[in-house]
Amino acid sequence: MSHAPPSSGDLRTEWSKPAIFGAVLAVIGSATVWLVAGLFLSAIAAVCGHVARYETKAFPLRGRRLATFSLWLSYATMLFFPVLMVIAALTVPALGKWKADQETRFRAESRAHASSLFVACEAYARANRDHYPGNWDDLAGRYLPADDLADLLRSPWPGGKEIAFELVPHDRPVLAAIADSVVVIQQLAPSGAPEIAVVYANGRVASLHNPDYEAP
Repeated sequence: MSHAPPSSGDLRTEWSKPAIFGAVLAVIGSATVWLVAGLFLSAIAAVCGHVARYETKAFPLRGRRLATFSLWLSYATMLFFPVLMVIAALTVPALGKWKADQETRFRAESRAHASSLFVACEAYARANRDHYPGNWDDLAGRYLPADDLADLLRSPWPGGKEIAFELVPHDRPVLAAIADSVVVIQQLAPSGAPEIAVVYANGRVASLHNPDYEAP
């Protein structure tokens, strides 16, 4: 590679193009290191940096510091890539387990809330000619403290409603033959919850697929 000798007035005013290209590619490669393309860009940036270092040493061109910057950044990016892959390999399963654990906890809390509400409704029914309450407020005071009732009605799921359970109208008394299939309480869960809690007339608590569920 040859360059015409610059005049005395133009001494070291021209920039090394590989230095500029190397710096740009090194920055882009570093920003996209989580992609395979970023690794290749960093490799090209390293080559440009070496060429620019030679050019600025052999010819009166500007950009030596820029070439050094592209070399350091590109090599650091290429060395960091395997570390990033190891971190990702360890983090992704951990995040998946954490999410599964969270869903298990929210599901268990939903079932526990529904069960406690059922117990209070059955106590109300025994004192009111086998009728369930017309609304949740009827349980406040005698059957459940108001604060406890509010806590039980609140959805455990992120983004859930303050009143996340509803009473399902049904004929009383419920025949024993169908008590295990008549839903008396059901949960109103947000679209991010895969399941809802329901309580059958015989007191059995179950989790059913949320009809509003939208997979992420």
